[in-house]
Amino acid sequence: MKMILVAVLAALAVTLGVAPVARAGPTVHVGPGTAYTPFPDVEGYCSIGAVGTDNAGRLVALTVGHCHQGAGNAVYKVGEAAKGPIGWETDVYSRNTDGTFTALDYAVIRLNPDVVVPSKYGDTTDAVVSTVGDASLSNVGCNHGATTGKNCGIIGKVDGIHLQNWAVMWEGDSGGPIVVGETLVGLNIGMDFGTQPTTFYGRITPILADIDAKGSYGAGFTLVQ
Repeated sequence: MKMILVAVLAALAVTLGVAPVARAGPTVHVGPGTAYTPFPDVEGYCSIGAVGTDNAGRLVALTVGHCHQGAGNAVYKVGEAAKGPIGWETDVYSRNTDGTFTALDYAVIRLNPDVVVPSKYGDTTDAVVSTVGDASLSNVGCNHGATTGKNCGIIGKVDGIHLQNWAVMWEGDSGGPIVVGETLVGLNIGMDFGTQPTTFYGRITPILADIDAKGSYGAGFTLVQ
C-alpha cells in the first residue's frame, strides 16, 4: 500500500507540474570526540574515536567496547537526537571485564549516511585525525573526549595492547582518540590510580588487526579525509 501511494503521489506531481520536495541532506557532524548515546533521554554518554569507511564501503566509527549495549541498538549524537540516529551498534566489539585492563576494548558503530556528515575534525576540540599509527615512549599524546576536552601528557608506557600517559580523562571521554600530532594511536579506555602512568588507552594497531580478523563491519578501516 505504501509503494502504491508513493507512485500515485509522484504521478500527481508530474500531472500538476509540481516539483517534488527535496529531502534535506545529512546535517549531523560526527568526528573524533563526538558525544553519542543509545539512550538520548538518560544522562550518560561516550565519545567517538574516529570515523572512516570499511572495505565494503560502509561508513563506520570506532569507539570503546565497554560502552557497547548490543548489536542493532540505535545511537544518537548528544544534543541532536531529534535529527535521528547517527548509527547502530554492531556485533564487532571487545570489552574488558569491569575494573580490568586485560583485553582489547573497542566497538564498531555502523553510521547512518542519511544523517551523518563524517569528519576527521573534532566537535569541541582541535582534534584532527588524518593517519593511523603507533606511538613511541616520550611522545606527547593528546586525548580528546566529550567531557574534559583536550588533555595532553607524555607517553610513559607502551605495553602490548595498551598505551599509558599522564593526562586527565573522565566519564564520557571513553572511546575518544589519543593522537600524536594528527596520528591516531589509540582509544581512551580509563584511569587506574594504582598504576603509573595513570591513564590507559587501547593501542589502535591491535584494535584494527582484531577488527580485520573478524571480517565484518570495520574491516579494512580507512579514515575519512
